[in-house]
Amino acid sequence: MKTTKIPVKIVEYTIDGETRKNVMIDMLDTYDIEGDPEEKIKNFKEKYFELVEDAKKIMPERRENKIPSVYWKIGDMFEKFNENMNSQFEITNYGEALERDFGLSYRYVEELIIFVKLFKENEIDDDTSMSIYRALVWKKSQLEEINELEKEKTRLMKRTKNKESIKREDYKNELTKLVESKMKQKVSKKVK
Repeated sequence: MKTTKIPVKIVEYTIDGETRKNVMIDMLDTYDIEGDPEEKIKNFKEKYFELVEDAKKIMPERRENKIPSVYWKIGDMFEKFNENMNSQFEITNYGEALERDFGLSYRYVEELIIFVKLFKENEIDDDTSMSIYRALVWKKSQLEEINELEKEKTRLMKRTKNKESIKREDYKNELTKLVESKMKQKVSKKVK
């Protein structure tokens, strides 16, 4: 039984002046698919283009209107798609497809998925800038390393609940100082 992912490419092309999108797979790779390859590829294609349509329905037209709850929902859609499809298929041009089909970079989609895993939908405050949540996402690994992620998440949620005005650069600096301080403490404990 083969466990490698099947490489697919999401393409856009024009025929007779009409733009179309499709999923392509190398014919040789269809031999690696257990079961009916046509059915599985058809299912993958349907799920991807359903994701595109569903995300476009809720995505703000103006990207500066980054409403955290809306971006949480979009991240949730990507996470569910990835959970369902990533085990068998690998989109070889995922970054290009995301940019073209959603106007989002691969990195931004990864951040949205982390955002979804970090916060429940009811923990999101739309009065808080999405950039604040992203600042926490960027520092997630470092905060986990120093066992401060849950404390910082709780502190941020308390601040948003209290409608505290938080500026992105100030918050990024707070997180950087917290990480640096705890890392220094960690190093000094090891030296002793």
